[in-house]
Amino acid sequence: MNAPAPIRLSPAECTCFRVRGAARRVTQIYTRHLAPTGLKISQFSLLGFVIAKGPVTITQLSDLLATDRTTLTRNLRPLIGSGVIERATAGDKRRHELVATQAGRALFKRALPLWSAAEQEVRTAMGAKLTADLHGALDRSMEKLAAL
Repeated sequence: MNAPAPIRLSPAECTCFRVRGAARRVTQIYTRHLAPTGLKISQFSLLGFVIAKGPVTITQLSDLLATDRTTLTRNLRPLIGSGVIERATAGDKRRHELVATQAGRALFKRALPLWSAAEQEVRTAMGAKLTADLHGALDRSMEKLAAL
C-alpha cells in the first residue's frame, strides 16, 4: 500500500495559525469587557474554576484545564499576588490547595456580568448555529487530540 502524498499547504492554511487567530480575536472582546476589573479572560476563568472546584490542587486544576503546571503556575502568580487566590495547606503540609479569598469572590461576582456581556457579544456576532457548531467542533477536536 502506498503512503498518502504529503499535504501541500500555505502557512495561512495552518490549523494552529487559524485557531490562534480566532482565539486572539475572541480574547480581544473579553479583554475589552473585563477591563474595568483588571482581569484578563484567562485570570477570570482560573478564578472561576478555583471558586467552583476549590479547594483544588495545582495538579487537579492543571488536569481540569488541560494545561501544563508551568503555564498554570505563571498564570496564577498575579492572582495570588493580588490576594484573590491563596495557597492553603491541606492535611499534608507538603500539599497546597488553591482557594479563592473573600476579595477574589467579590471580584469574580463583579466580573461575571461583564464576562456575560462579552459572551453574548461573541454569540450574537457568530449566530446560534455557528456558535453551536464551533463548540461541537472544538469538543470533538479536543477528544481526538487528547489521544495523541
